[in-house]
Amino acid sequence: MNSPSYKEIASSISDSQLALILERSGWERFGGQESLYSRWRPSGERGVGGLLLPQDSGVADYAELLAQAVAQAWKLGDDRVRSLLEKAVVTSTLGDEIRFQKEAQTHHGTIQWLAGEDLYSAARKSMVVAAKSRKSKLAYFGNSNSHLARSFLDSVLMGQTEVGSYVVTAYAPPDEVFTEKKLKPGDTRPLTGTHTGRDITRGLVHVLETTREVVDHFADTGSTSGFIESVGRGFCYEITHAVRDLVRDSRGGEVRVEMTVAADLFEEVHTESHSLEFSPADYPILERAGNVLAATSRPQRVTVLGSVTLLERPNPGRPGLIRLDVLAGTAARKMRVRLNAEDYDLAMDAHRDNMALKITGRQEIEGRYYWLYAPEQIELIPMEIVEGNAGSPSSEQHPLF
Repeated sequence: MNSPSYKEIASSISDSQLALILERSGWERFGGQESLYSRWRPSGERGVGGLLLPQDSGVADYAELLAQAVAQAWKLGDDRVRSLLEKAVVTSTLGDEIRFQKEAQTHHGTIQWLAGEDLYSAARKSMVVAAKSRKSKLAYFGNSNSHLARSFLDSVLMGQTEVGSYVVTAYAPPDEVFTEKKLKPGDTRPLTGTHTGRDITRGLVHVLETTREVVDHFADTGSTSGFIESVGRGFCYEITHAVRDLVRDSRGGEVRVEMTVAADLFEEVHTESHSLEFSPADYPILERAGNVLAATSRPQRVTVLGSVTLLERPNPGRPGLIRLDVLAGTAARKMRVRLNAEDYDLAMDAHRDNMALKITGRQEIEGRYYWLYAPEQIELIPMEIVEGNAGSPSSEQHPLF
């Protein structure tokens, strides 16, 4: 930096950071007024006037005074001071960089209009999921956790696109803190329910990694079990739509995340990079996953037939918890049900006598588990009848229903 912009340096550094630079470079502090300003000079140079370093960022001329302090530090300091001031500008980034790239089937630097709209939609939806999943993991978010997502997006900057494959760049503030609930004027920040921008950016990486694994698992096995089982790791209906928007009408898409780690002025700067790629071949799998998640995430009234494989009751006469291995009635493979004392005893009989339970109730999914709430019409069905009907002429409705 031959002709430094002192204002640029001052905008990239705080007064406490400048004080630390001076202290570690052998300067000494003398005089000043606590919380308002401090005075500094190179060690051993008592005849030098030194510099005045402002400490109250609330005063109107704080930025101007800080720029003047930077100018004095540059002029009076040695090469170490100047090097650290230069580094302050380099390490002051716009935030964690998130690049959403789409391989467009057009000339470099251009994209079909609707494909471009899809790319922006993919970026927005992905970051919304990243924020919402910090508070809870759901198969279908809808309007849940909206305050956290909205406040995060309000602080994200949108960068310029790049020539070549079409790119949308977002810059997320790593150190800004976001709350799960809206605070009223005068409220203090809660000790729990807060997340930094860096937390959310890492969450985006985790959700996309999970999505990539879920798609690969289905492609390898043809099993849809991973759709539901991965909800607890952030996989959800909304991320299936985000990635579909990313790859629709393209030759492929990529999300690349770069985070500047340990960007301390006195340490080496390290960039942590993550890259997740998706292709048009993933689209039908994501569509199927989205349909499954949407269908199972909303409450449904179902009648389930299953065998009892787990019984848990803390005290006799109190409600208990059972788990069913589902045989028919729902797409769920396993179902958890809370039963009153009388119905729990019936479930114990089913388990002891190797019989199936038929239960009607409200099916919901929480995290990675299916639950059946408000159970009623509980019946014991001999297992030989269940097995005998399993080979009956096929229809979508089990013969026992």
